[in-house]
Amino acid sequence: MSHAAIPRLLWPNAASLLTGVLSTLRIGRYECAHNNCIVERKRGLSTVDKSLEWQSILNALSKIPVEQTRAIFGTRGAIAYTDGACIKNPGGPAGWSAILVSVDSVVNGAILPQAERIECFGHIPKAPATTNNRAEISAVLAAMSIAPRDYPLTIYSDSEYTIKTAQGLYKGKANPDLWSLYQILLRKRSASLQFEWVRGHAGHAQNERADELAGLGAWNNDQQAFERWQESQTPEARTGVAPAQLATLRQQAQGLKALFDTIAVDGGRVSLQERKFVDDMVKHLQKNNFAPTEKQRNWLQGLATKFKV
Repeated sequence: MSHAAIPRLLWPNAASLLTGVLSTLRIGRYECAHNNCIVERKRGLSTVDKSLEWQSILNALSKIPVEQTRAIFGTRGAIAYTDGACIKNPGGPAGWSAILVSVDSVVNGAILPQAERIECFGHIPKAPATTNNRAEISAVLAAMSIAPRDYPLTIYSDSEYTIKTAQGLYKGKANPDLWSLYQILLRKRSASLQFEWVRGHAGHAQNERADELAGLGAWNNDQQAFERWQESQTPEARTGVAPAQLATLRQQAQGLKALFDTIAVDGGRVSLQERKFVDDMVKHLQKNNFAPTEKQRNWLQGLATKFKV
């Protein structure tokens, strides 16, 4: 990674991140033009240099003018919506996205129509270590690099793994290189960082947009390839089950569970097998990517007829 190869980084926190990571190696040294930081690096490639995710983030940040971020965020803080996507998990390719707006631009959970925002995404090439989780972490790292470190930042993500690891509830044993970058960025912040979980593919406008951008990133901004992939991911495309039929199945499963909960377990009217099946279907059908088999659909519909639900 040559001196000339360093892209123009956003805000002091992004430059400091690079400084902090490489300075721990304490071998070799050169000056970074942005913010007059001193970057120390090991001769040869470091772990950070080798990270496809980090290179993807730097490439995206180099295209965003620093002046644009100052004009958009003001002084009260920023809100970010992040997501990751992986075509083959693991293996990739993958993509990440981050949408950032000022706190004042979000009212009742929605971004004001005319509000200025920063939308960015990146492409992570195929590699054995490329995963959806690494793409999700990359999106968070990008948001933290873009947002001013001295004003509050709230990040919305549909990745429970990413949020709970960032909060210290999960141990960051997997993906230690990216979590090391996260910790460095976190230490550089002088204002609060908060996370909010949002259910994916549940009609949340900002999350849906972030999902779209992450998908575009995974396909390296190939719109046609992305659209073909999107169509192939729907439950209807995989199993022939239409969205309306899935909605009916969810309603039937929930109705059966509500009924079964009112019937004594030892009454004999409902078998233990039927109870377990309905409980499992209620849980599975809450997931937007779940596609019930023909046998499961028939059994559920049969129970709905039997119990007049």
